[in-house]
Amino acid sequence: MSGPPPLEPLLAEAWARHRATIFEQVAVVERAVLSSIRGVDDAPLRAQGAAEAHKLAGSVGTFGFGSATGNAHELERLLTVSPPLTSTAAWHAAELVAELRETLQGSPAVAEAEPPEPPPLVGAPSLILVIDDDRVIADRLAAEAVARGLRARTASSPAGGRALALLERPDLVLLDLTFADGTADAYELLAELAAEPDPVPVLVLTVRDTFVDRVEVARRGGRGFAAKSLPIQQVLDHAVQLIERTRSEVVTLLAIDDDRLVLDTISTLLAPHGIEVVAVDDPLCVWEELERSRPDIVMLDVDMPGTTGLDLCGVLRNDHRWATVPILFLTGHSDAATIHRVFAAGADDYLTKPIVPAELLARIRNRLERFALHRMLAETDALTGVANRSSSTQKLERLVQLAHRFGEALTLAIIDLDEFKAVNDRYGHALGDAVLQRMGDVLRQAFRGEDVIGRWGGEEFVVGMYGMTREDAQQRLLDLLAEFTSVPFAADDGEPFTVSFSAGVAQRGVDGESITALHRAADAALYRAKEAGRSRVLPAGAAASAAARAPDIVLLEADEPLGEILLNAFAARGHQTRWIRHDDEALDVLAGGSPELHPRVVVLDLDPAAREGAAVLQRLGTDGVLSSSRVVVLDSGPAPHAGDAADGLFARIAKPVSVPFLMHELTRALTTGTDA
Repeated sequence: MSGPPPLEPLLAEAWARHRATIFEQVAVVERAVLSSIRGVDDAPLRAQGAAEAHKLAGSVGTFGFGSATGNAHELERLLTVSPPLTSTAAWHAAELVAELRETLQGSPAVAEAEPPEPPPLVGAPSLILVIDDDRVIADRLAAEAVARGLRARTASSPAGGRALALLERPDLVLLDLTFADGTADAYELLAELAAEPDPVPVLVLTVRDTFVDRVEVARRGGRGFAAKSLPIQQVLDHAVQLIERTRSEVVTLLAIDDDRLVLDTISTLLAPHGIEVVAVDDPLCVWEELERSRPDIVMLDVDMPGTTGLDLCGVLRNDHRWATVPILFLTGHSDAATIHRVFAAGADDYLTKPIVPAELLARIRNRLERFALHRMLAETDALTGVANRSSSTQKLERLVQLAHRFGEALTLAIIDLDEFKAVNDRYGHALGDAVLQRMGDVLRQAFRGEDVIGRWGGEEFVVGMYGMTREDAQQRLLDLLAEFTSVPFAADDGEPFTVSFSAGVAQRGVDGESITALHRAADAALYRAKEAGRSRVLPAGAAASAAARAPDIVLLEADEPLGEILLNAFAARGHQTRWIRHDDEALDVLAGGSPELHPRVVVLDLDPAAREGAAVLQRLGTDGVLSSSRVVVLDSGPAPHAGDAADGLFARIAKPVSVPFLMHELTRALTTGTDA
C-alpha cells in the first residue's frame, strides 16, 4: 500500500490543465469592466462577467492564490449591483482585474491553498476517490479535498476506480452514476464496494435526482446521494460528514460477559477492523472500566451470575453520562419474551449466539454510524446548518484553551440580523426562515477549518475565529456584510428586499480571557453598532456613543456618488464622520482661531474640477490643522503613497480611489498619534 503522494505535483498538474480556461474567465470579467468604464450598459456582458468572477472565486484559491479569491468575490459583487457601476466603482473594478491577472501569473502553492489544518478525522489523512468522466468536476472535487487536508485520487471510469481502490482502500468514494456507456458499471462497482468485508462508503453524484435512483442507490449499498448541481464545497461537506459518521479515530467497545471464550472471540474478530475491545468478565467491575475506557459502544450478555445484563443496561440508562451510548446485547435466546425484555431495558440492538462475524461487525458499525448521526443532529441547528448554542459553546471553550496554550489570537464575533422582526412581520416567517438559512450558508462558506460558527437563538449568530486579531476579524465581517447585502431576497409578490446585519468583535487577551467575558465585550460592541445606525461591524472598546463624540473623520468631498461610497465605508467600520461638500463650510468649521471641529483625520479631495482643493489645503496648513489632524489627500497623482514630509500630509492617494487602500491608510492614521 503506497503512501500519499506530495501535494505540490497534484496541484501543479491540475493548474497546468486549467490555467488557460481560468485566464479566459478573467478576460470575460475584464471585458465587462471595460464596458462599464466606457459607459456602455451591456447587461448580458455584466451578467456573464459576474458569473465568471463567481467561478474564479470558487477555484483560484484551491491553487494557493488566496488574494485572487478576494478580488474575484469583490468583482462578482461589483458586477451584480443594480444600477450599473458608477465611474468610480468601474475604475476600482479595473484595479481588481489588474491585480487578479498579475496574481495568477505566479505559480500555484500548496501552503496558500490549504486552510488552517483541522484536527484529522483519523490518524492519517483520509483518502477520497472521485470517479467521474467530467474531468473538470473531478479535479475540482479532488482539489477541494486536498485543500481540506484530505488525500484524493481521480478516475474517469468505474474500471479505473476499481483498479485504484484495489491499490489503496479509500475512506470514501464519490461516484458519478452516468457514464458514456450507461449506468450498469457504476451500479456494479457500487454493489462491490458495499459488499466488501470492510465496506467502503459511497456518496453518489448524479445529474438526476429521482426517487427511483435513490431507491436503487440504497439497495446497492450507497451511503449518500448528492446532486451535481450542488456547490463543490457543499459536496465535500457531505463527504466529510459521511467519513466522520463511518469512521472514528479510536473505537472502543466495552464487552461484558462471564464467558472468557466469548470475550476473546469478540476481540479477535474486531481487532483487524480497528475496534479496541475492553473485556470484562465480572459485572461488578463494570463501573470502574466505564470510567477508565470511556467506550463508544457497550455489549452486554443477558444472562450473567449476580447481576444480569438487563440490570446493567438499566443502570447505564439512568446515568446521564451513559444514557445515549449505544448498547448491544449478546444472547443465546431468540424468543419474543427475551427480545422484549432486551429492548424494554433500553438496548439499541441485539445479536444471538453463536456469533456470526459479518453480522457482528455490521451491527456494531450501524450502531456507531447512527449514534454519530444523532449526535451531529443534536449539535446542529436544523434551520441554518451551523452548530447550536450548546455545541458551539463547547467548541469555543476548546478554542480558548488552545489559544491560551499556544499563544494564538482568538476573536469572538456576535452577529445579529438588523430589524429581523420587521422582516417576519412584513414578509412572513417562511421568508424570515429563508433569510436565516442564507445567513447560515454564507457563514459556513466564509468560515472553515478551526473557526466555530453557532446560532445562539433567534437572529443571533456567533463566530470564533482562531488565529485572527480583532482588526482582521472586523475586516472579514465587513466583507461578509457586503456580500450578504448585495443579493436581494424576493417577497411573495416579487418585491425585492435586502437584509443587513450588525456585529461586535472582541479579542482574547485584549477584551477578556473567557468566552463569557468575550461575549460580554462583543455584545456591548454589537449594541453600539445597532445604536449607531446598524449595518456595521464595531470592535469592543469603541466609544460609547457615536452621537456623543466629536467626529473621527471630516470628509471634504463634492462628488456625491464618491462621497456616499466613502461615508458608508467609514460608517460600517464605526467611524463617526462629518461630510462637508463646500469649501467655505470646510474652512468655517476647521480653520480660524476657534475652529468648530478638531477631527483626528481629514480626508480632502484635491480634484480641481470639484473644488479649489489646493487653496483649502494651504489654509489648513497656515492655521495649524496639518499639525493637529492627520490629513489624507485624494488627487489625480500617479500612484498612492504614504506620508509626504514636504507638504506635511499623512498620505496622498491617487484617484480613482481604492477603498481598501484608503481604509488601510485611515486605520494607520487613527491608530498613530499626531506630532502636536
